[in-house]
Amino acid sequence: MSLILITGMPGVGKTTIVRNLGAELQKRVIQFDGFYTEELRSATGERSGFDIITFGGTKAPLARVSDTVKNAPARNRVGKYTVCVPEFESVALPTLSNRTTAASLLILDEIGKMELKSKAFEDRLVQITDSVARGELFFVATIPLKATLNIVERLKRIKNVRLFHVTQANRNQIQRDILEATVRMLGKQF
Repeated sequence: MSLILITGMPGVGKTTIVRNLGAELQKRVIQFDGFYTEELRSATGERSGFDIITFGGTKAPLARVSDTVKNAPARNRVGKYTVCVPEFESVALPTLSNRTTAASLLILDEIGKMELKSKAFEDRLVQITDSVARGELFFVATIPLKATLNIVERLKRIKNVRLFHVTQANRNQIQRDILEATVRMLGKQF
């Protein structure tokens, strides 16, 4: 097995699980690359956008509520958000492209409609999918529960993929299951 996919409804805890997975792997001195997304909230508590953050701490805007983004093309919109494609690519693409040979594990939160507004990101994901299918790369990623995205469907078809469905009821236990599956996938002792 070289692929773990994590899915569930928005807000169920997928990002928290991925952040905790990264923190635990760092404690165990297991090298990996990747990023996660973090929602932003306004002073009134409304969601106002998302940032991308690498596990090394580099941060950039992923998306903002559309009326706060000036001169952005309409094609970069997803619902009420405008994806900040250049800013996203400035962080995501180096994370995907400049991986060291020591880091044979890639962790991404998430592969969704916003991230796929970047053609360069999608192209790189196709290469990553091929590497995973050949067993050259270990990969953990969160994916949308309901959206049908070509690259996600392609990942789901890879032999021996392990799919975890996070719910409110199972999210505490499944976090440990995902950590255990990731460590075992890498051939390490749990």
